[in-house]
Amino acid sequence: MGLAHAPYAGALLAAVGLSIVVSIAAHIGIAAFSPEEANIRDQRDREIHRFGEYVGRSFVVIGAVSGLLLAMADAPPFWIANAIYLAFVLSGVLSSVVKVISYRFGFHPW
Repeated sequence: MGLAHAPYAGALLAAVGLSIVVSIAAHIGIAAFSPEEANIRDQRDREIHRFGEYVGRSFVVIGAVSGLLLAMADAPPFWIANAIYLAFVLSGVLSSVVKVISYRFGFHPW
């Protein structure tokens, strides 16, 4: 039995559900222990957030296009689902990395 025929739906749904729960818990934990003045945002913060989200969303588009191409090529659903999931994970990671780098080394819009 090949990898494409392995049961993956349960593991995929568990990974998505667990990542949502961990994300919510992390946001609550960070908000509970951060000082009040940490929530004040200026124009630079808004621009860095927007820029990071734009860069991250590019991977969502790449994942949608790759899923579409895999479906058109009659690839097994395993590969389509994992390509889309990988794009969502890379989108979140890349968005966060771009924001951290922008804060650390300075933000220079195009």
